[in-house]
Amino acid sequence: MKSGYGLNAYVSAQVRSSAPSSHITGIQNVVAYFPEFNYSTYWRLLKRLNTGYSSTFEFQKNKYSTYGQSCHFSPVWFPDGRYTTYAECLDAWTPAGMLQINLTDDLTIRESLFSDWHIRPLK
Repeated sequence: MKSGYGLNAYVSAQVRSSAPSSHITGIQNVVAYFPEFNYSTYWRLLKRLNTGYSSTFEFQKNKYSTYGQSCHFSPVWFPDGRYTTYAECLDAWTPAGMLQINLTDDLTIRESLFSDWHIRPLK
């Protein structure tokens, strides 16, 4: 992918237990962190698409997307190489406390969106 373009996230999580179902919950929240913010300053809460013991999540609508897409834009200045998104799946509750799992996924940045554009001088 070229830097400056948007990426999508889709998280699917399933919770299973031998305990009675009234004693546990499915994953209720997923939070994504990004390398351009050193995985700390800025994060995005994903939108839950369905609830229960099998939950799915995606990015919420991005107000900066031309078409209102559910995406995250990589910064145009991001260098070529690996772009890794980090996500925490949270709030699966059991009698012993909260379950949490951390996930990463990456893609490779090559060039930037500027290599798709051509700017010519005025005559």
